[in-house]
Amino acid sequence: MKRGIVFSFEALIALLFFATILISLPSIPDTSLKELLILEQENDLLKVWSIDFPNEFEMKNDASLMFENYELFLDNKKIYGNISKKNSIASEVIIVDDNLVERIIRIVVYFD
Repeated sequence: MKRGIVFSFEALIALLFFATILISLPSIPDTSLKELLILEQENDLLKVWSIDFPNEFEMKNDASLMFENYELFLDNKKIYGNISKKNSIASEVIIVDDNLVERIIRIVVYFD
């Protein structure tokens, strides 16, 4: 009697099919810690703004302290924009103020 592994034709086809599926899976793009840090800073800034809703001037100053290249939108109106990089990360928050008025703040940070 021969020793070894014997596969049926159907088993070989199934193994080839499974290997083809594994090879064809898309690779996950690498994200750097820089992207994670920027996203975390954006979200922290939006949390602070949601607690104490500042005016446009204060929002620009706060964002300028944290980021160089960014766009700032308030109720879909651009307040400030400085775009010089190709990569971007955006965050948005919807705030309901004391008068039950919905305010939308969006910040887009550009980086290398």
